[in-house]
Amino acid sequence: MGIGVVHVVRPDVKIDGTTLALAAIAVVPWLGDLFESIELPGGTKLQYHRLEERIDATEQRTEEIRQAADDAARQARVALVTSVSEDTTGASPAERAAQLAHEFNELRRTEPSGPGRTHRQEQIFAELVRLTPHLADMDPHAALASDDSGTRLTAYARLYAIPGPQYLRALVEAAAEENVPFNQYWAFHAVGAVIDTIGAGRVELATARRLRACVSRVPENSDRARALSAVLTRLDDDAA
Repeated sequence: MGIGVVHVVRPDVKIDGTTLALAAIAVVPWLGDLFESIELPGGTKLQYHRLEERIDATEQRTEEIRQAADDAARQARVALVTSVSEDTTGASPAERAAQLAHEFNELRRTEPSGPGRTHRQEQIFAELVRLTPHLADMDPHAALASDDSGTRLTAYARLYAIPGPQYLRALVEAAAEENVPFNQYWAFHAVGAVIDTIGAGRVELATARRLRACVSRVPENSDRARALSAVLTRLDDDAA
């Protein structure tokens, strides 16, 4: 349109191939929905959809790397806190674990969701990872089936620290039904720890199916979805 106006107003102006090429490039955004490609003077060929696909793939990969780094950072923070934590309360491991479970529940009840709450939750989980191996009388089966979210977190911490194969089926069931996002994230990591201990080839078919059924129930692109995906990758790699 603009070239036509210029030609009417200034018929002496020559419109060469370069001008046409620049004009074509200028309207590329509008042509993308209509053409797969267009060849310009000189043989230059624009591939709209392929270029868009490459850009989308690159952006998606960048986001996946960022998310993986975030996940690794969370696990590293827990490991760091676990390695340096000391009990300064004077309470027994069982008493301290009960205090932490109560604090976790109160934190979720009184504090809004956000980085501050998540950071404190990670500290609580890390301390539970340190404490729970010392709870000789703990019954993981009962804790996994508890209605109390802090008690369930205690069970996930115990199985993350000491991956007991005999608890895998109950752990997977608890992870599948878990309604607290923070808990479910660490439940999936505990599942992964147990699978790493026994080997993916020894996971019962029903248990594997239960895990796969969780995919449709976990928000896409969430940290929980990535934790679950890592577990399923272990199973897929073994099947291959």
